Amino acid sequence: MDHIQTKVENLKEEMIANRRFFHSHPETGWFTFFTTAKIASIMKGYGYSLKMGREVVKPEARQGLGTKEAMQKYLERAKSLLSKEEQEFLPVMEDGLTGLVAEIDTGRAGLTTAFRFDIDGVDVTESREASHRASKDGFGADIDGIMHACGHDGHITIGLALARIISENLDDFNGKFRFIFQTAEEGTRGAVGMEPTGILEGIDYLLGGHIGFQAKKSGSIICGTNKLLATSKFDVNFKGRSAHAAGAPQEGANALLAAAEAAINMHAITRHADGVTRINVGVLRAGEGRNVIAPNGYIACETRGETTELNEFMYQRCMDIIKGVSIMHGVEYDVKLTGGTSGGDSSKEVTELYEKAALESPYIKNELIVKEFDFGACEDFAHFMQAVQKAGGKSGYLMIGTNLAAGHHNCCFDFDENALLAGVDVFLRSVYMLNGK
Repeated sequence: MDHIQTKVENLKEEMIANRRFFHSHPETGWFTFFTTAKIASIMKGYGYSLKMGREVVKPEARQGLGTKEAMQKYLERAKSLLSKEEQEFLPVMEDGLTGLVAEIDTGRAGLTTAFRFDIDGVDVTESREASHRASKDGFGADIDGIMHACGHDGHITIGLALARIISENLDDFNGKFRFIFQTAEEGTRGAVGMEPTGILEGIDYLLGGHIGFQAKKSGSIICGTNKLLATSKFDVNFKGRSAHAAGAPQEGANALLAAAEAAINMHAITRHADGVTRINVGVLRAGEGRNVIAPNGYIACETRGETTELNEFMYQRCMDIIKGVSIMHGVEYDVKLTGGTSGGDSSKEVTELYEKAALESPYIKNELIVKEFDFGACEDFAHFMQAVQKAGGKSGYLMIGTNLAAGHHNCCFDFDENALLAGVDVFLRSVYMLNGK
């Protein structure tokens, strides 16, 4: 057992306890008040300087916000779960400005290495079946309708353990370390709100990853994730005019037909020779009565593209279609962006760094190491990754292997908690390679 594994093993029980603690108190989107305050309290105790609220979130850049009533509800819930000392972190999170950035400086020249860990849950009601481990062992979600069904409770845990080890062994390193605990990853809503505040400035390496996904065996790892798709998520409301469907149809403006025609034509958008594109209209609601010309229509949509440019192609074609059908049917429309992120590939240098760390890690089986993998899906980290790369830094995204009890976003989702040790170990070995004295 080398010195890195020893450091990781010493925190095993703490990591399992932390994962289960955060699992039992899930929050979603911009309502991660409790989670942010807990992380802030812990990171402050480790000696990190904190940035919160407007320092890390630009209010008007956020997407996919909930209602003021829901925000107040979850703020009150957070207060009931936090100590008085922890509640002191809440005022700066006004209007749901959750998430935080923590930094520690060795005082010696060197790289600025950053990490991103997402902290929000999913809109899923957790299984209460006795066969589900969280129910059986007493750490199931304390609220219906929200669950850590994607492993972000594990990501928080890995981030906190890594931060503790670095702070307790600061003499081993040069440079600076920055931890980005990001909210609203689900729905790809958070990075666009945090990036404009400058939290990525000066970063040489930005490291990120996820438990599971395409790394489906414990002891496995995907070192370099490529082809993360860019996406735009948006809602469209069509406003028409009601009229009697038989007595005066000519006086109406049919928003139902506009919404339906938009949905059909969006799915008919030509694909692009430069790469993968996707379109989906997932919700269509319209109308008020059988004999009434529909005065309203609503569609919930998303586009995706292998690159940011391809996604923009799909999004602009959707906007053309929406405008066209609205003119045809004489209705008005409003488009509201609810989420979105960039596409991209991991930097080769980071892929190789992860691979080298994985080959040294006792928690990773060499025969289960995959150097590169084309993801073909979206992750909010890509927005941060592309921004760092454009500024001249390096960034990459790994997947930590784990056996799953059920798939991501399933009510019975659960993962092998040994993945926590594997994640901390690989990140820590990468840190020693980048910032080690």
